[in-house]
Amino acid sequence: MSNKTKKVLITGITGFVGSHMADYLLENTDYQIFGLKRPNSQLRNIHHILSKTTLIDGDLIDETSLIKALKVSRPDQIYHFGALSWVTPSWNMPAAYMQVNAIGTINLFEAMRIMGCNARTLISCTPEEYGDVPKELIPITEETRIHPVNPYAASKVAQDAVCQTYFASYNFPTIRTRAFNHEGPRRDIHGALASFAYQIARIERGLQEPTIEVGNLGATRNFTDVRDMVRAYYLAMEKGVPGELYLIGSQQIYTIEECLKMLINFSSAKDKIKYEVDPKRIRRTELRILIGKFDKFEKLTGWKPEIPFNQTLKDILDYWRKHI
Repeated sequence: MSNKTKKVLITGITGFVGSHMADYLLENTDYQIFGLKRPNSQLRNIHHILSKTTLIDGDLIDETSLIKALKVSRPDQIYHFGALSWVTPSWNMPAAYMQVNAIGTINLFEAMRIMGCNARTLISCTPEEYGDVPKELIPITEETRIHPVNPYAASKVAQDAVCQTYFASYNFPTIRTRAFNHEGPRRDIHGALASFAYQIARIERGLQEPTIEVGNLGATRNFTDVRDMVRAYYLAMEKGVPGELYLIGSQQIYTIEECLKMLINFSSAKDKIKYEVDPKRIRRTELRILIGKFDKFEKLTGWKPEIPFNQTLKDILDYWRKHI
């Protein structure tokens, strides 16, 4: 690195991944960190680093605010995590998902073009883009066919295409990633594991009957700790080849039901906790298996996940115990 301190802009810094990314950079680099946040964002995830970061109010659907954010931050790197990222609500608001995830990325790139900003930009997309992949085509690779089956996935396919377009048209140094399931403290309760942990914490405090409401438990996933994932994003930013796509994940493979049983087993109330399916938690389309092959990224960076999954689950449960 040159003597000049790198300036980094994180969109979505108040969110699950964005806040952990800021933590990692502050602990492991001397980079100057700027964060784009919406004016009404909760600061719970970043309250401990407010004095170490510069927050900028803005919104991905407002290009003017993005131009101003670039004027303030003058970034060398942009971690673009700002997004609508939950699958289930996307059926009720498909246009909003497309507006934020796809048009929002266009707005960011247009603001960069107007400002002459050539920052390396990491985009975090999703294996949801692959849809319900047949068993014979598992594990998923960078070459697996795209086949989205929900509006969230469609918006991320569009975002992905936007990135490829700006790389081809303007030579923007974009690094595209598709990160398989990553979990940890700070995940909102829209996520299955966070929802289970939240309900267990409430049961332990006597705030809920000892029955956990669940959705589809049969899905199989790769699971990576979010703190390992942001380390992977850092390596992708530093070593990734612009224009390339990298799948990132671990070989910690579990069904959602196995995760639920592990969480229950960590609870002081494990002997009385039951679970039952809530039809409202079942998605219109389900992806049975999302298991990837990560050789391309691992060969490039040497990255390997370090945090065992049972530690991730314990930390999620402890997080919700503190917040109940």
